[in-house]
Amino acid sequence: MRSGRTVLALSLYLFVIGAVAFIFMYVNVQGQTLLLQPARTAELFMFLSYLQLAMISFVTPGIAAGTISGERERQTLAVLLTTPLSPTSIIIAKFISSISFLLLLIVMTLPLYSIVFLFGGVVPSQVFAVFGLQSLTLGTIASVSIFFSTWLRKTGWSTVFSYATVALLFLGLAILGYFLDDLSAHSPDQGILSWLSSLCYSINPLYMQASLEATVGFITPAFHQPVVASVFSVVASHDLTSFSAWFTFLLVYVGGSFVLLIASIWRLRPGGLIVMKKRLVKWLMR
Repeated sequence: MRSGRTVLALSLYLFVIGAVAFIFMYVNVQGQTLLLQPARTAELFMFLSYLQLAMISFVTPGIAAGTISGERERQTLAVLLTTPLSPTSIIIAKFISSISFLLLLIVMTLPLYSIVFLFGGVVPSQVFAVFGLQSLTLGTIASVSIFFSTWLRKTGWSTVFSYATVALLFLGLAILGYFLDDLSAHSPDQGILSWLSSLCYSINPLYMQASLEATVGFITPAFHQPVVASVFSVVASHDLTSFSAWFTFLLVYVGGSFVLLIASIWRLRPGGLIVMKKRLVKWLMR
């Protein structure tokens, strides 16, 4: 965190995000009497927030997937376990170190969103809600990556499984939700299929972030794009702004992260896997 490369990475990221915001504003003020219309500001907010969500989803597995398996490959894990640090302390420290840099990136982009406030279209509570969702998504992806890093011996495999989980979370659930929607439209048993599709959407960060941005209230040119229009159509048809949808999202992400970290701590304990196998065999032989 204190190295020159960290400062360079932060500066480069802020420069790219700032350049994107400036280019977007420059293109959209051409031929207009107003400097920037609130509807265009809402569109800028949507674009920047999804760009940041994509960055989080792509970078987090690369950082967190080698936290424990990397120690094992360097043959320093055994030495680490002989220190006064408990497995719980090690996993929590690895988790915090994995997310701290990306959390810093998220926080440092907050001043760029002041552009949105200057021209209207978005209120601060929506920005903070999006930042909260992105932070929770970051923590969950880091927990998944640390889980695979603890249970798999090779960093390559833990990285592959981590990225596969992210792809399943974002793309797999979206495809499954659309498939279930199509089935429910041609099936007499629409209730269970509609509930399952709503479940798929309510644990997908893409759609839950869209549910926050759907309250912006402006119909911008971006809403007329087929992909964007389909996302917001799903948000409206499945009522993803409801309390039940958000309760499901928080339950799965907070509860899932907790369970995965507990499983990682258990695996890191000396003899933890052997004890688990013995208990499983004893339970099966009842």
